[in-house]
Amino acid sequence: MIPENCDMRFEVSTRCNYNCSICPRDKLTRKIETMSFGLFKTLFDKIIKETGQYDTLSFPGMGEPLLDKSLDKKIEYAKKKKKDLSALILTNGSLLTLERFRKFEDLGVASVRVSFYGSNSASYSKVHGVKNKMLFDKVRNNIEKIAQAKKHTKLLLTFNVVKGENEKCVEDWINIWEGKADLIEVWRPHNWVNGRVYRKVQDEKLRTCGRPRKGPLQIQVDGTVNMCCFDYDGKLTIGDLKKQSLEEIFSSKPFKKILKYHESGDFAGSGLICENCDQRNKDKSDVMVYNSKFNIEDRVKTISTTYSKVL
Repeated sequence: MIPENCDMRFEVSTRCNYNCSICPRDKLTRKIETMSFGLFKTLFDKIIKETGQYDTLSFPGMGEPLLDKSLDKKIEYAKKKKKDLSALILTNGSLLTLERFRKFEDLGVASVRVSFYGSNSASYSKVHGVKNKMLFDKVRNNIEKIAQAKKHTKLLLTFNVVKGENEKCVEDWINIWEGKADLIEVWRPHNWVNGRVYRKVQDEKLRTCGRPRKGPLQIQVDGTVNMCCFDYDGKLTIGDLKKQSLEEIFSSKPFKKILKYHESGDFAGSGLICENCDQRNKDKSDVMVYNSKFNIEDRVKTISTTYSKVL
């Protein structure tokens, strides 16, 4: 079974120019690289030949996608091959100028989501792990210009509240961006399974996070397929799309093992990182602080690209 989702996610790079405090890049053992256009083309063609279920192409992952010099070429190729495809980009915004945003509009990109974790230079620099104090003004000014000039491509902004770093900026941040962006969201950071410790792993857990049956297709930078976007280091890799079909990957022993435990809800002895993942917390009242568009109780049960439900 291929999970019931319409989003194929391509991690086009594991390179990043930021060192965000909430990101476990310091624990990453996977290779730091960028996916070539040739590999992207091969994998994309393989997917759409096998199934027509995917109508969304998104670019998240453990790197900054705008560092990929062939990103525009990849988007252009994909949208020519599949006319109804919706393309989504997730970025830290450091390289997102008005000119670049207009290029994305020309390419037909549906939305650009920017992680922007501060309302002043000090808080921004601390959370994003950057030394250049001028970056905050640069990124903010670019986002302001984009907010005024955007036409077809939606601008989405995300803020993560980090205690001791930017928690005093939340109200100011909301006031600055409310009404300017198409969507603003304020979250409390998750644990990246075992990469960080922000949320308490509760005793009362859900049987499953829902991703084995309803999650997006997660393609890592080397062409392997991962079960979960929170698994930053590929511990839940279930196959290699360079060598296998989707049907083979989602019929494989690694996938069946994950699915088995998510169906039973008993992860004892499984050896899976899912056992103590905060995504299985039953009480999700502490996950989201603010949302300008969606009901928070509903939003925390969906993914951050297509907003399709996983729970």
